[in-house]
Amino acid sequence: MIIVKILALALSTSCLVATLPSSNGAIYLDPSSSAKERAEDLLKRMTWEEKIGQMGGVRRLLSAGLAFNRTSYDQVRALQNGILGYGAQLNQARDVLPLANKYRAEQMNSSRLGIPYITVTDSVNSIYLAGGTMFPATLSMGSSFNIPLYGQVVTALRDENMALGTHWVLSPCLDVAKEPRGGRVGEMYGEDPYMVGEFGAQYVRTMQQRDSNGYIKVATTVKHFVYGLNSGGVNMASMFGGMNHVFNDLVPPYIRAFQEDPMSIMVSYATVDRVPMSVNKYMLQDILRGSLGYKGLIMSDALAILYLLTSMVADSYPDSALKALHAGLQLELSPSQPAMFPYLAQSGNNSAAVKLVDTAVRQMLEIKFATGMFDLVLPTQENLKKTLRSAIHLEINRNMSRESIVLLKNGGVLPVASKAGTKIAVLGPFANIINAGSYAPNNSSDSSRGNSLFASLRSEFGTDNVRYVQGVDITDTSDNSGIKDAVAVAAEADLAVIMLGSLSVTLDDPLWRRRTDGEFFAHADLGFPGLQQQLLDAVLDAGVPTIVVLSGGQSFVLTNSTLRSNAILHSFLGGEYTGDALVDIIVGRVNPSGKLPITMPQASGAVPINYDYLPMDNLGGPGHFGSNFPISDWQLPILTRDPPMKFGFGLSYTTFNISAPILSVTGDGIVQISVDVLNTGKYAGKEVVQVYFRQQSSSSIELPVKRLIRFLKIQLDPSQHETVVFTIPHSEMGYFKDNKWTVDAGNFTIYVGSSSRDEDMKSANVILGM
Repeated sequence: MIIVKILALALSTSCLVATLPSSNGAIYLDPSSSAKERAEDLLKRMTWEEKIGQMGGVRRLLSAGLAFNRTSYDQVRALQNGILGYGAQLNQARDVLPLANKYRAEQMNSSRLGIPYITVTDSVNSIYLAGGTMFPATLSMGSSFNIPLYGQVVTALRDENMALGTHWVLSPCLDVAKEPRGGRVGEMYGEDPYMVGEFGAQYVRTMQQRDSNGYIKVATTVKHFVYGLNSGGVNMASMFGGMNHVFNDLVPPYIRAFQEDPMSIMVSYATVDRVPMSVNKYMLQDILRGSLGYKGLIMSDALAILYLLTSMVADSYPDSALKALHAGLQLELSPSQPAMFPYLAQSGNNSAAVKLVDTAVRQMLEIKFATGMFDLVLPTQENLKKTLRSAIHLEINRNMSRESIVLLKNGGVLPVASKAGTKIAVLGPFANIINAGSYAPNNSSDSSRGNSLFASLRSEFGTDNVRYVQGVDITDTSDNSGIKDAVAVAAEADLAVIMLGSLSVTLDDPLWRRRTDGEFFAHADLGFPGLQQQLLDAVLDAGVPTIVVLSGGQSFVLTNSTLRSNAILHSFLGGEYTGDALVDIIVGRVNPSGKLPITMPQASGAVPINYDYLPMDNLGGPGHFGSNFPISDWQLPILTRDPPMKFGFGLSYTTFNISAPILSVTGDGIVQISVDVLNTGKYAGKEVVQVYFRQQSSSSIELPVKRLIRFLKIQLDPSQHETVVFTIPHSEMGYFKDNKWTVDAGNFTIYVGSSSRDEDMKSANVILGM
């Protein structure tokens, strides 16, 4: 008999034991058989209702304060018992574990065939619950441009998830952040498809490493397939739509991640060509399964199948369930009721539905067997305590926090000498909270979860030397009385540090009602909410040396008034060490090395503003008509595609010289690119060497003005230089035309530099494929 032991449950001296049925030669109970063999055997033994149960689950086990509703739980579990979610995020992991183990064991003991849950949660900054190591959010870590360091972060996230008993995560997010007004940009890595693919692949590869017994440690879910873009406002610009757009702009990160074999994929809420993705059989079958060859499980986003009634492409709950099933969905995420897939229980006589359900359940069972859910002991409090927030995890967090901050402007005020008596005025509604993102298990106002910028500055400069005045509310525009006090405190200080931004916190956060960023939000204006701009303007008008720190999972419009600031840093969405890392940078212990993962527009209407635009997207701008064309100042930001703070841009306290690239081509079409990088300044620092290319010869579709194809972060001491070599096969320098990869022969320009800005790059040409 196979026994799964529940060890060290809190507040109990006894061990609960969950027992599986006697094997009696059953292949599914034999750990030596493959996951596929075990799933096939178990599937044959299941009733129709048992199969339907595997296609959903209990998504919110516990409410705030560990509250458990037995009646609701039993009602959901009756036909939704495949997966388990923990519920309220701010519950402590150490308190949730014994309860989660209790219901995990109960599920196995009460299931006729001993089929366990698999716990599925989001994992963006952290484990889903409070008490783990809280890293900066995805966009923040994207700004590090440091894939090896990110691999260390994901290793820590994976091990902490496993310690809690989470073996399936709803990450990574492979959406491409080309629409800066979107509320979920903070969950994305950046605006470039290649960059997103590299980070996403690292996440999948690291999470899905196998243990010594061959089990996948944590299954991943790449998402959200496929999330589209808006159109621009330039009269000659491109129109988003069609497969060439989807394949060249949105699909590349998935193609890269598929090389690492993610076990599942989540379908987006989006409607593509008027067909909601949850019923888009063409996108899910012809494209995802067919053209892209994806073989893993396809799941819905939360409540997405229910929303088919909102789209009016389904007219009842059973109709929506059947249409989603026939399109290709195999697992429903439903954090609230009613769920739709339980209505499939009515379709037991529908032969087509039966076949599709069998396929879906087979895939679900394979994931459970592959991750060891039938065989592994349940997690223990002892291991949880040892793993969460271990010393090595905290050190990785500090390193990532330091590399996730971007210096956008420095008028000479940074770094600030940390000397006795320096008076600092700390201002703004974000200076005394941690703005961590809508999927971070964090109370933004709880100082025990990490230092705010204010707390970190007090620790550095002394309590008596640092005064904090909030000045204005995050969103309220009715009360500006605090601005006068803020200016008065700033006038008495040697330096003002003002932290402004857009709030993104979890649903359980006390500041939830002041949220302006994150899922369920969009930005009609990319300026600062409320009276934050007025606060900044008043401080700058007073002539106080000022450092502005931006906070939020988005880009911001930096007005001419804002640019009067002596220095500007963007911290994006922070982790528990972001306040400390900001101070490390402000005083010069750490040289900033982050780069913008998204472009900063010059006006809220100047979008899309991504660096990799199509040539015609800029032809309708004022430069098209020459210098004699009458232009008002207000027109320029809306029409120009070359803002000063573009993708890949970020300053340092030192300077680097990147030589012109030297190119060579091997007989099999591999381009070797060599550059010398020299630290020409007086500080040790890190530089991100970025490689872009453009096809100069004619192509069968319009191609971007340049595309990122490689990047590498290196560290150099003053006067130190390093030769960096990149190898790029000609076969990678192609594009999709009608869903087929195409590589043209001809002239290509290779650009190498420190950002995507023309002034930061040097180039060389090469003839390929001739």
